[in-house]
Amino acid sequence: MRTGAGLLLWAAAAGFLLRRMLRTKRWDRPPVWELGTLVLLTALPYGWATVCSIWQDRAERLTAAALWTAAAIGFALWVCRRYLAWRWENWRKDEKMEAQQVFPAMERARTFCRDYHMLPPPGGVLLCAVSGGRDSMALLHFLKDLSLTEGFALHAAHYNHHLRPTAERDEALVRRYCRYREIPLTCGGGDVSAWARENGASLEDAARTLRYRFLEETADQVGAVRIATAHHVQDNAETVLLHLLRGSGLRGLGGIPPVRGKIVRPFLETDRRDIDDYVARKGIPYGEDETNADTTYTRNRLRLDILPRLEEIAPGCTARIAGAAGILRVDEEHLDGECTALLPAPEGDRVTLPVNTLMGKDLAVRRRLVRGMARQLGVELTAAQTDGVLALGSGSAMNLPGGLQVFRQAHRLTIRRLPPAPAPLVLHLGEQLWGGRTLRVWESEGGEMPPRDTAAVLSAREITGALTIAAWDGTGRMSVENGSRSIKRIFADNGISADRREEHPALYLDGRPVAVLGVAVDWFFRPKPGERTLTVVWEKEEKGSELL
Repeated sequence: MRTGAGLLLWAAAAGFLLRRMLRTKRWDRPPVWELGTLVLLTALPYGWATVCSIWQDRAERLTAAALWTAAAIGFALWVCRRYLAWRWENWRKDEKMEAQQVFPAMERARTFCRDYHMLPPPGGVLLCAVSGGRDSMALLHFLKDLSLTEGFALHAAHYNHHLRPTAERDEALVRRYCRYREIPLTCGGGDVSAWARENGASLEDAARTLRYRFLEETADQVGAVRIATAHHVQDNAETVLLHLLRGSGLRGLGGIPPVRGKIVRPFLETDRRDIDDYVARKGIPYGEDETNADTTYTRNRLRLDILPRLEEIAPGCTARIAGAAGILRVDEEHLDGECTALLPAPEGDRVTLPVNTLMGKDLAVRRRLVRGMARQLGVELTAAQTDGVLALGSGSAMNLPGGLQVFRQAHRLTIRRLPPAPAPLVLHLGEQLWGGRTLRVWESEGGEMPPRDTAAVLSAREITGALTIAAWDGTGRMSVENGSRSIKRIFADNGISADRREEHPALYLDGRPVAVLGVAVDWFFRPKPGERTLTVVWEKEEKGSELL
């Protein structure tokens, strides 16, 4: 009878539990505490009967023991669930309070991102550059949380320069963190030292060039519309001071722009002390770059020595320097925009501006016009180079970085991209190819200057060594009847403008210029009447595709 009553109670309990699960649809998390309570209630009659009765058999005792065990387990589960639920609710409350009250600097960074449209649209991809240091790891953590609310996809990129013993450690740290936060990661690396030697660049410049090249390539691969870097207020102030020491103009004193092409800087108005606090409170892992303490680098000396002393003299000056840079940057962008409207469109590999347009403007506008002309051809000029261009007289020329040349004529100023000069070539009798044209060399008796503007006739008796042809390098002198004259002046005397001088290569004997094809021959190498001569002709293609 007691067994039947127990079975009936168990059936009622199971029915009640099933009904509750159906109504609440909580299949993934059954109501354990309700189960424990029902088990306890059903077990009480059996427990009481076991204590009070003196004649129950072994089966009934086993049943009672099982029910008491089930009741104890159910009660324990109920207590555990209630405790865990209480702990979860309190943890969530603490997390919300921390996010709202402890990190106001991150809220300002969030607003900064929106004001400058740094974030991609929902569904877009943002690439975060991560070195493994404190600032970049904080940025990665910040952007990961921001992506959950803004709806964009986050991708991380790490470039290993292989310049420090701890470089592999930093890469492993970034890999672990990205795996923990479920952030896609692309890693790359290169031999920065070898690239610096091959290109004649410093290690800093080489590392920066290769790193940004890697970021651009990775952004193209993953379809990222933005590339985020972790520059902050102190970095901006250091950059302004560096440019000030180098004598930069408004563009340099404007510091680091918040947005430049794909590059965005969400922490540019965030103080490093706020970043340190964010990292400490969030428990974000990071690696220390030991080279940051090396004061042989100018930037590190500014960071570790100069800026702290300036802060002692004028507290808060770092933020004010960065703020002043922002003001100068806005002014510079406005002036550049006004001057850009005056610039003509490039014509192939050159930009030409009427001299009257330059001379009728203030010096500040003239400088921006010259820089704008060079910028249209992909080259940024320094202040000294810009002033050098403005100082050119009529008929003068000047070589600029990036393979550019500027020459001024009476009524126009032209900046053009020079074609790559062919490598020097040792001449021999017969035909050779040089600079995409045929080079002919022969000896004859009593030769005369051929009617070509790219030819020269020399005394064969005076040619005692290897004769070399090469593009004129802008230097050198040649003998004339009454002394010597620079090759540059010889060009000017023959009415050859600066933009046509690469069409007239020079002949060198043991490093000494002896002739310029089509222009002049050194006085001591001119042939005498009846003397055996050496003739050099560089075939030139004229309009109509006819060779002279």
